[in-house]
Amino acid sequence: MGKQENFDLTSSSDAATAGIRHIGIGTCSSGKMRDYLKKKGFSDDAVKQAVEDLIKREYIDDGRAGRKVLLSRSGKKQESRAYLIRRLCIAGVRPSVADELMENVEDDNDLCFNLYLSAKPVVSDDDEAESFREELLKLASKRGFTGETARTAYDRWLNEVLGRSI
Repeated sequence: MGKQENFDLTSSSDAATAGIRHIGIGTCSSGKMRDYLKKKGFSDDAVKQAVEDLIKREYIDDGRAGRKVLLSRSGKKQESRAYLIRRLCIAGVRPSVADELMENVEDDNDLCFNLYLSAKPVVSDDDEAESFREELLKLASKRGFTGETARTAYDRWLNEVLGRSI
């Protein structure tokens, strides 16, 4: 059993200490840290000051936390831009940082095409490709892509895996 810590719940210094202990060697967003400190019972002022201090001291890095989220949703787990933005918000990344990160994310047509390539990188002929059509379109829908985007990306994927020029 660990030693019970006695923090002054109105102290931003104690809140920052609790935050640093919570982060350890990991990555944490400002929103997640805010939630953690509030759950621990720290006052709103202490939480606000502690989060600002931890950002200034680079213990909290929303950019790094956001990039980690985006990286985890690539390849076979690729999602649409709308889903990615929602994930960044849920992860506690500040909106301004989420907007900056999303500037570097491809458009939905490219994301969906890359999802298809990750899911099925090779097919031998038109018949085999057609057998995966519904599966790929359904996958795209689950990941937040519109029907139009899914169909456009499918046509592009079909041409790519069959080696056709567009």
